[in-house]
Amino acid sequence: MLFAPVLTDKYVSVEHLEPDNNNANKEGYISDIGLLHVAVNIQPTSPEMIELYGGSYGKAHTMFTTASGIIETDRVTVSGTTEKYIVKGKQIFNYQVGQHSEYYLELVMP
Repeated sequence: MLFAPVLTDKYVSVEHLEPDNNNANKEGYISDIGLLHVAVNIQPTSPEMIELYGGSYGKAHTMFTTASGIIETDRVTVSGTTEKYIVKGKQIFNYQVGQHSEYYLELVMP
């Protein structure tokens, strides 16, 4: 099996959901310094994945990348735009010469 690299066309920054230091009842997003300029490819999600992870047509997307460290509940912002997504799920695919991950996103700010 040949390994084809992920073709990327966008860069994103990733923020993790963390407890608020001043209020134990609140959470907020904090930038991950190691994930500020991640190369990705974002496409509309298939109907099957929308059923599996929830979401709605037009708001559900799949993000492909070789980066690691992105988890469910993270917020992803596309560089140079106002587009923000929340990570709803992920799958990791390992190959002999590399791996890539697919993240299922919901658009929260177009």
